[in-house]
Amino acid sequence: MEEKWYQIIGLVGFIIAGIIFIVVGIQYGDSLTIIGSIIWTASCIIWMIPLVRPQK
Repeated sequence: MEEKWYQIIGLVGFIIAGIIFIVVGIQYGDSLTIIGSIIWTASCIIWMIPLVRPQK
């Protein structure tokens, strides 16, 4: 398996964890957890874009 796929799998795990933290933050009404988790998840998605975009 190429290194790129290991990175994608790891980032998917980070995104899932970020979504779980968003849900927990909403459950407990912790706005700092929600904001931090949204930033974390968005950053992981942005990081993943060049890995999944077709090469030119």
